[in-house]
Amino acid sequence: MSEHYENLSGASGRARFFRPERHAARKLFAGAPPSVWFDDREFLLDNISATGAGCRTRDFLPEEMAIEGDGRGVLRLTQYGREIFSARARMARTGLDRGNLIIGLSLDDVSFPLNDLVRKNAGALAYGFADEGVEQAAPSTEYKSFCADVLSFIGGYLEHIDRHLTPIEGKLDDKAVNEIIMELTEGATPAWQSLLVEGNDLVIPIHKDKAQRKVLKQYTERVITRKLTTGNSWGRSYFKPMGYPGDFRIMNYMYDGVPEGDSMHAKFLHMLGVVAGQPIVTRMRALADIILNHAAAETDRNEFKIMSIGSGPARELEPLVKASGGIKWHATLVDQESEALNYALDKTANIGAGGALNVSALNISFRDMLNASPMRAHLVEQDIIYSSGLVDYLNPLLAMRFVHRMYEFLKPGGKLIIGNVNDLRTGTLWPMEYILDWTLYFRNETEMRAMASEAPGGIVTIEQDPMNAIYFLIVEKPK
Repeated sequence: MSEHYENLSGASGRARFFRPERHAARKLFAGAPPSVWFDDREFLLDNISATGAGCRTRDFLPEEMAIEGDGRGVLRLTQYGREIFSARARMARTGLDRGNLIIGLSLDDVSFPLNDLVRKNAGALAYGFADEGVEQAAPSTEYKSFCADVLSFIGGYLEHIDRHLTPIEGKLDDKAVNEIIMELTEGATPAWQSLLVEGNDLVIPIHKDKAQRKVLKQYTERVITRKLTTGNSWGRSYFKPMGYPGDFRIMNYMYDGVPEGDSMHAKFLHMLGVVAGQPIVTRMRALADIILNHAAAETDRNEFKIMSIGSGPARELEPLVKASGGIKWHATLVDQESEALNYALDKTANIGAGGALNVSALNISFRDMLNASPMRAHLVEQDIIYSSGLVDYLNPLLAMRFVHRMYEFLKPGGKLIIGNVNDLRTGTLWPMEYILDWTLYFRNETEMRAMASEAPGGIVTIEQDPMNAIYFLIVEKPK
């Protein structure tokens, strides 16, 4: 039954102040959004509406955020050097997000013609790609040969699935299909892991050379990535539907370790991604062990305050509580993604009988953690503060500042634990950076220690996960 017009309600609260729909740039522009130029600076386009744009760049520190003048200038959108839009705009906001400077730009007197921009961007992409194809530098013969080996490995298993498994797939229930995929994955794992190490060996020597890195990344994405992205673990990591890599659903793929997808092909490719992402699981377990060891050393206590920064799904809490006997944990989860916090709170709701685990959550930004804010009172006096993936995204100076601030929040005798991907051949450099365009700071042991250089009096140790893919910086605050 339809309602009378006078009975219909509009929005409530702040939603009454209507704003045009905001679109994720990667989705609107099919994975290749235009660049944004403002005040002669180039930014990455995060999101766009009819009246404004949200942008970001890497490696800007807070003191570099000031824009000279009155915050007004010309906003230009370009693709492959071709200008597809230009108009006067003003800077409406600035901030920090995962170590990047973010800005909000508002158009003065015009609107973004979104449909027309999509068309112009696609045209510039088509023309630019054809031009790039002529001038594209080629990787070494050795690297091409390696990629051919990877394709042969993947293709051989897909051919086996087509020949022997697809014909009977319709006769099997989901459980039987998943069991077969798990057996197939188990057999494929040793050879796949050897290929991942070989990929690391080839890219580590050139990784800090931007020109060579770009050549190998473009080639890898065209040749290898396209073969893998029908697997959920690869597709979500590469296309980044939430606008950033490593969202909590990707983490859960690795933690759960079960086949996902609508075909045997897709399920097997997904599981190859899970194998490549095993350091995410060993990182979580090693982190829980480090926390437990700290608690075990405090023999006169059975209650601890812990805080996870960039908590994601917080899957480490379950093994932590199960292995800790009569210890009571008061955990604060800090993340800027509300969906991740909702998942974590729901997942941990029934962990720990008799009050063994009490969980609270703070949905605050990276900037709020670094700068003085009303939330500071909720962060201080922690026994253990840990972050297993956030610092991977921070440049050296910002990582140092982050460690310094978290160290301040510790109680005397407390520990700060920072997990970071390493730059060893046993790590994840090739699959993450070159297949998935998942850019991180892959640090060595010296660089890990440097992050603690502004933690006064801190007792610094370095540990690794069982796969030697992750370094843990552990900074103890003297009692």
